[in-house]
Amino acid sequence: MERKVSLAEIKTIAKLSKLSFSEQELANFSEDVNSVISHFEKLNRLDLQGVSPTSHISWGQPPLNPDEAVVWENRDWVLEQAPEVCGRLIVVPKIVEK
Repeated sequence: MERKVSLAEIKTIAKLSKLSFSEQELANFSEDVNSVISHFEKLNRLDLQGVSPTSHISWGQPPLNPDEAVVWENRDWVLEQAPEVCGRLIVVPKIVEK
């Protein structure tokens, strides 16, 4: 299988995501990503002339959930578990620099 995404690119993505992996895990990810890309390349070679695009497997109307406000009783518990809060909001660290 020809490599489409290099190991260096996988390491860069992991670093930007602030994730740590062993060299073996990184190598496995590289193989997996390249396998997925290879699969999509095979799909791109299919003759789909006359095949209409679909957005989901059902031809019927997709089920819709009601759009209703719900009082969630565990909010205080969740806020107690958070390392840092500001009022009723959970503070998360900035991970993307300009």
